[in-house]
Amino acid sequence: MLDTFWNFLINTNTGLAVRILAGVCIFAVLAAVDYYKYRKSATRWKEYLFLLAAVCIAMLYGIANNMITSSISWEYFYYGKELQTALGEQTPPDVATLRFEAGKIGMMATWTVGLLLGVAVLIVNNPCKNLPRLSYRKLYWLLPIPIASAVLFGAVFGILGYSGWLNSFASDIQGIWDDNLWRPRCFAAAWGVHLGGYIGGIVGAIIAIAIIIRKRFGKRKALSSAE
Repeated sequence: MLDTFWNFLINTNTGLAVRILAGVCIFAVLAAVDYYKYRKSATRWKEYLFLLAAVCIAMLYGIANNMITSSISWEYFYYGKELQTALGEQTPPDVATLRFEAGKIGMMATWTVGLLLGVAVLIVNNPCKNLPRLSYRKLYWLLPIPIASAVLFGAVFGILGYSGWLNSFASDIQGIWDDNLWRPRCFAAAWGVHLGGYIGGIVGAIIAIAIIIRKRFGKRKALSSAE
């Protein structure tokens, strides 16, 4: 029975929703306790709100990205993501169903990325002796940087994939290209957009973290000069 419940939590869409809801409830309780103890000086709710914003932005990107790439190559999702059961035997699959299923995959793949990004930003902005923190307003303005970087890298890698210049990095893609399966240029383009999105997201996160560090040291220098 325990194995069945674990499989439900980990391997089903409903289980994913339950895990997300449980996490939200835990964070809400912790924030409420923190507010009860510290009242106006409580900050935990601000941290959780920031994490929620980071997750939501990442999920919106994932949904939009997969809806776009599903229009480039339905084969990438039908065969590459093994959505035959969800989409049915008809090929090309129904467009509305394809986009819905692709959007779900995008949401599931990116919410943890958004959470990790939010945690990383908060850690870099943690209290430190003689190093002022940035306000949450300034942190929110940094969240679009990883998304913009992911979009840029995704577009570039999509073009590279369509041109066949990424085939050497994935034997499966090269095999599809050699056998002329599943409109290989479009398939490789969709794969390239996804690959570029992950790389761009990492690059954007590094840039955002670097900006936080630079601004914190800048604020310390400004405060030291004023004294």
